[in-house]
Amino acid sequence: MEISVESTSSTESRKFLIPQAISVREKTYEDSTQALQSPIAAKIFGFPWTEKVTVGNNYVEVTKQNWVSWEVLEEPLKGLISEHFETQQTSIEENPESEGAAKKGELSSPEAQQMAQLIEEQINPALSAHGGFVVLHSVENNKVFLEMGGGCQGCAMSYQTMKEGIEGAIRQLIPTITEVVDVTNHSVGDNPFYS
Repeated sequence: MEISVESTSSTESRKFLIPQAISVREKTYEDSTQALQSPIAAKIFGFPWTEKVTVGNNYVEVTKQNWVSWEVLEEPLKGLISEHFETQQTSIEENPESEGAAKKGELSSPEAQQMAQLIEEQINPALSAHGGFVVLHSVENNKVFLEMGGGCQGCAMSYQTMKEGIEGAIRQLIPTITEVVDVTNHSVGDNPFYS
């Protein structure tokens, strides 16, 4: 998928144009908790330099913090966004309100909010050193469902990362969690450490 990039009126923002409709409406996400409603926004908020993400009909606008340059971010972000929409089951990013409300409910518990904060502040900064990230999908019956992306998707070490690293950190934070489930489609990812 060919992603093109446009500058905006702000030097900290770039608009990534996608050659298909990805959203039924424009919505801006100001933090990682709001971004749980949007798979692509949640992935981008997995990186500590993210300030704001807007998802529109055929674009994703990303606002970064000023301590990192677009020269470093632009190409990896194009790849991340392209990969995301090429591998999604549906091309539409935002669900209709009724479905979206149900999805939001799965992530609105205090435990889910604690996990989202843990992922944003500790887990994803550590994974970003290897070009990877993790996204919280849902919390159901004391089980946490996570998806890995970037360098973690398809990596031979992903199982150990999930079970020995991420699951341990989550269960230490919230002892009532019984299992962390990896819902990643690793067959479509690259294997950065053994390629």
